[in-house]
Amino acid sequence: MADAPKPAKIATFGVRFESYDDFLVEYTDNLRRGFLMLPGVRSLEANQPVRVKLSLPNRAILYLSGSAFDLGADGGKGTLIKLAAFTAEQERIFGLCVNSVLDASTSPQAEPPPARPLNVLLVDDSASVRAEMAAALRARGLNITTADNGLMAISAALKSEPDLLLTDVEMPEMDGWTLLRMARGRKKLAHLPIVFLTALSDDMSRLQGYRMGVDDYLPKDLSPDEIVARLQGVVARRAGLGAAENRGLRGDLQHVRLGSVLSFLEAEKKTGDLRLESGQDSAVLRLVQGVLRDVKNLGYAASAIDRVFDLLAWESGQFEFFTLEPRELGDLSLEPLSVTYLLMEHARREDEANESLRRERLLNERASQSGSFDQDL
Repeated sequence: MADAPKPAKIATFGVRFESYDDFLVEYTDNLRRGFLMLPGVRSLEANQPVRVKLSLPNRAILYLSGSAFDLGADGGKGTLIKLAAFTAEQERIFGLCVNSVLDASTSPQAEPPPARPLNVLLVDDSASVRAEMAAALRARGLNITTADNGLMAISAALKSEPDLLLTDVEMPEMDGWTLLRMARGRKKLAHLPIVFLTALSDDMSRLQGYRMGVDDYLPKDLSPDEIVARLQGVVARRAGLGAAENRGLRGDLQHVRLGSVLSFLEAEKKTGDLRLESGQDSAVLRLVQGVLRDVKNLGYAASAIDRVFDLLAWESGQFEFFTLEPRELGDLSLEPLSVTYLLMEHARREDEANESLRRERLLNERASQSGSFDQDL
């Protein structure tokens, strides 16, 4: 007589959600469908019974039962448990926990403490420009001190470091470029936000400024309200980077087009990641010795090359380059692609697209003129 099969041993686990965010992810992924992920568990047998003590972030505790369902879930990193049907009480407790997540996200946030006024050192050799801009910025709540050239500005900043230095570029005795180099070469001022107030318009001049460590460019005819907003943004970005962090080349795509940035990195044979952000979209271009070898986050593009062409059309956003060592490169998805080839191909495609639009516009104009002629007859 054959022996009856031995019942599978019941495995017991404890699962604790340390935060509402952790609970929300697991609830939407699995719990609401009657499953539970056991991360790191790979020792169960198929259909082996399981009991789980579930500690929720609102301090409620549920005791659940089920069986092993998917032994290789989460890319082989865990086991998915199929849970027995929830009781009405368990459903109620889950509902309370979900409501706590919703309440936390919609409850009014505490008002942040009022920010102190920014201390700005304004540098310009024109007395009238200094007086007019200083008055406009003071009227908008900023504390302004002034200097009439770079030498006086360095001295003033060393005596009392401002929150930000806003400087003209073309000045006697010491211009903005020299001021920038001197500030970045001094430990006390190395991380001081510096903004150029200038009419510089060519990409390479702006790129040179970003390379040397300028934080932003503002045209002199910008409205005072927008100047204040831009200065506050620069200070906030600098604070987010951290005082001890060296980020290297970074800037604004409104000031320097991506094609110019890539040409510079190619000419300098740079190796690293060029990170790009514009609104909710972002991408990373990995270069090795100035040659494109990888594109991360293709978005809606069908290929890496199409994604690069999409990025080259961006007219706004932020760029930042991080140097990498060879050992940090990892797997590279692309065969070496010349930046020069990509830029020339992008220009060719743009020319074709513009020519097609021109022809379509011409045909529409002719059709419109023909229709008008027929009506006259």
